[in-house]
Amino acid sequence: MSQMVERVGDADRDVKPIGEPFRFYGEGRGRRCHYKAFESEGIQYALEDTVLVVPDATKQKPNVAIIKDIVQTIDGSIMVIRQRFYRPEEIENKGDGSWQPCDPREIFYSFRRDEIPTESVMHKCVVHFVAIHKQIPDRKENPGFIVQQVYDTIEKKLWKLTHKNYEGHKQLEIDILLQKSLRRLGDLPDFNTEDAHPDQEDQLKRKRIFGRRNV
Repeated sequence: MSQMVERVGDADRDVKPIGEPFRFYGEGRGRRCHYKAFESEGIQYALEDTVLVVPDATKQKPNVAIIKDIVQTIDGSIMVIRQRFYRPEEIENKGDGSWQPCDPREIFYSFRRDEIPTESVMHKCVVHFVAIHKQIPDRKENPGFIVQQVYDTIEKKLWKLTHKNYEGHKQLEIDILLQKSLRRLGDLPDFNTEDAHPDQEDQLKRKRIFGRRNV
């Protein structure tokens, strides 16, 4: 049995929607109420919060996701539509085996969405979206995950956040997330190869190779 199944099956958490539904969808037993927030064990979660989620299987690290929708079914169950991030070890880098992260905090954005029970949500977390040419913020001053690339779950490829060739609504998503991080972190300095730490030089070299490969 997977860790997610065990965790959700054994959970006896007090979960309830907050406020009034802002949208209804479907009819009869398929009718769903959409909310902007829910409460679990006294903690409030809202749309666009970044959270850790119980992993799909044992011996895996928690998934990272954005809450995109909160729905209540006719039987009272509350579900979350999540937009999932991927850890480097979860994806395959064609021709090179698994992808080697340039920073232990690195995860990849994706446009994949699926539905999970609210009991799967563990707690909130912080995710910083940083343009590929910017320096990664110091982990002590700005703890949290780092995103600089997008994982295409169909083509099995990685693309830069700043690729600028995404479909309209997808590009808007990324632009908003980059702006949120900019407000939180301030304007991060660009890479300077002359002053860069050896690890940063390797990171920049890898990014340049990646850019030529995928643009």
